[in-house]
Amino acid sequence: MEDNLITKKELLERTGISYGALYRWKRMKLLPDEWFIHRSTFTGHETFFPRERVLERVAEIQRLKENMSLEEIARHFSPAPTGQVLLTPAEAVELGIAPPPIVNQYLALRPTERLDDKSLLELYIFSELLQDGQLSRDEALDTAEAAVSPGDIAEPVIYLVRKYGVAFCVTAPEMQKLRFDDKSTLTLELSVSSKKSALYALLKEKGVSL
Repeated sequence: MEDNLITKKELLERTGISYGALYRWKRMKLLPDEWFIHRSTFTGHETFFPRERVLERVAEIQRLKENMSLEEIARHFSPAPTGQVLLTPAEAVELGIAPPPIVNQYLALRPTERLDDKSLLELYIFSELLQDGQLSRDEALDTAEAAVSPGDIAEPVIYLVRKYGVAFCVTAPEMQKLRFDDKSTLTLELSVSSKKSALYALLKEKGVSL
């Protein structure tokens, strides 16, 4: 089995959720259909999941269940209409979307007095990547920009690749397997849906209407 996949049996054992809960969450779109990967094995047919993403999502659902219904959680994982949220940079700082120094860096590159859904997501991702410390400011912004402008790709994943000292972003569907040549280095893999869910959950917890 590929290292980046986890079997249904292992997922249930590691997280303590039941078979019924797993498929109820699937029906309610808490877990994307694309994450249920059906493959033939020597024992018959087995269901696999993208390991890191499904474990992160299940942990988030279990945390949110303490204070929210499944219907409310489902709304968290559904993209909010662009432009529905409009905040000032100061409000973004107050809500914990990004610290003041990073907000100031973002505004120097993207001058604005109001941040809509798209700008907030871009700022949120930009802030996380800068605080992680692995990327330069330009690389972090390029990655965040690619995340909020994925074109027609559903469930996009952003890959930051370095080749011959140059960094560039590749956008692909969640479950598409990409291969890069031996002169390329995969620096970062970012799930846009996971970042959206985390941002909307943060806004909801802070009392911002979506």
